[in-house]
Amino acid sequence: MLAPTMARADYNVAVGNSFTYEVVKSNWDITYGADSSTGKGFNYDEIKYTEKTQLTVEVTAASASSVSWDMDIGTDTYSGTNIALDGLFFLFVLFYPLLYSSMGTWNQTYMDLGPELIPIFFVDPQLMSDFFFELSNETYISTAFSTTDWIISNIGGSFDNTSTVAVFEWHFDTTLTNGPSGHNYGGTFTFIYAFSKTTGQMKGIYMDMDYSGQVDFTVTNIKMTHRVEEVGYNLPGVGLFPGFEWFMVIPAFAFLVGLPIIIKKRK
Repeated sequence: MLAPTMARADYNVAVGNSFTYEVVKSNWDITYGADSSTGKGFNYDEIKYTEKTQLTVEVTAASASSVSWDMDIGTDTYSGTNIALDGLFFLFVLFYPLLYSSMGTWNQTYMDLGPELIPIFFVDPQLMSDFFFELSNETYISTAFSTTDWIISNIGGSFDNTSTVAVFEWHFDTTLTNGPSGHNYGGTFTFIYAFSKTTGQMKGIYMDMDYSGQVDFTVTNIKMTHRVEEVGYNLPGVGLFPGFEWFMVIPAFAFLVGLPIIIKKRK
């Protein structure tokens, strides 16, 4: 492990800082026509890990524009970098229900791995505070993202930065109906992200999704829960809402998890 230094960045973390997380819960239950998968555990770099697995993230470099880290999961070590553009994930996640409308080719091996771990461990605290504040505007979100085919209802958004840990929470019901495309589905979506207002270090992330209906004229049902927390921290409000169903086509998901630069190495 590296010894902490006094060199700091806009991200406000120091080289050598180390954080331990636990994947508290991670699973999905998906059916698409005759295909189905109950993936319990989580996937990283197409390797399956079990729920309750702990991972350690250590800062290896910090600058005004990025934070690089090593992540240990059991005997595996991964290297990655978080940059300001990772914030696109938090905008991208708004479109999960829409991306779900294109299931693509079923990949049984991939689906059985379970949900993908999202490696956004560090954010610019000021930048993301401003960003989440805008996203918590329920009227704006409902107006900006509802269309004739895609309707957002019962939306709820909040951003609480009154304490040392800032918490963004987003919940809504959605329906998508497009006859020519064979899409007619709907469900609930919940997303929570907490981070230190001082360092920008992630404290926890929670995603829950519950959708059903037809996609490409094919009966489809998806339930997914993914919850990761720093050891000793509990996300507020988790469990208050019904499920948040979520799925992404594999190419779209590859784009998402490709935002951080990932290099895998074996110990």
